[in-house]
Amino acid sequence: MTDQPGSDTIAITLAAKGDGQAAAALGALAISNQAPRLQSLIGAIDNHGGRLPLPYGHGHCLTARSGNAIIGMLYATPPIRWLQSQPTNQRARLTQALFEIELLAVAEPYRNRGTATALLEAAEHTARTAGTHLALAKIRTGAFPTMRWYRRRGYTIAAQGEPIIFRTHQGFTSCDDRSDGHQLAVKTLQPGTSIRRDTARGTTYLVAQHTTQPRATWQP
Repeated sequence: MTDQPGSDTIAITLAAKGDGQAAAALGALAISNQAPRLQSLIGAIDNHGGRLPLPYGHGHCLTARSGNAIIGMLYATPPIRWLQSQPTNQRARLTQALFEIELLAVAEPYRNRGTATALLEAAEHTARTAGTHLALAKIRTGAFPTMRWYRRRGYTIAAQGEPIIFRTHQGFTSCDDRSDGHQLAVKTLQPGTSIRRDTARGTTYLVAQHTTQPRATWQP
């Protein structure tokens, strides 16, 4: 793909074995004080490439390349902490309910050229093709430019502590930001589904629902 007239062609691919250091160096732009986490990511990519085995399902690390240089990265996983809160016998099946964008970063000279959007769209396409229903991103509270960026790409921003309700094969369940200084952005990936905000007993929440189904009732 070409981001802008006259720009270099940016290729979006899975990370290859040996890309760990370059991918993690970019990932460090998105998080701070996470050296052990990034060191673990380096080893995983160097050993497995961009499809990383996890306790539940696989994580995926995508890279944006300009020539031989890695100038952007996105790392997405099943929501491990949420899955650990689910019944043990349901976790494997629920890995495709959600995918969570853990890291998304682009090198400074390549920003505002569509690189991050191309990474996000590629990750969404992979998840959609696998049958995943919802995409999540955690945004630092108060990071309004990031919130606007996701909103322009079809995401709904949850308020702090506001749960997201969705249906699985086992019935309704929910996830939230765990009150850790972040807010969730959520987007439906499958056709015929939408996100709406509702209120029950004075509590607001977001509901992911198929547009042809009757209005869901949920009592927190």
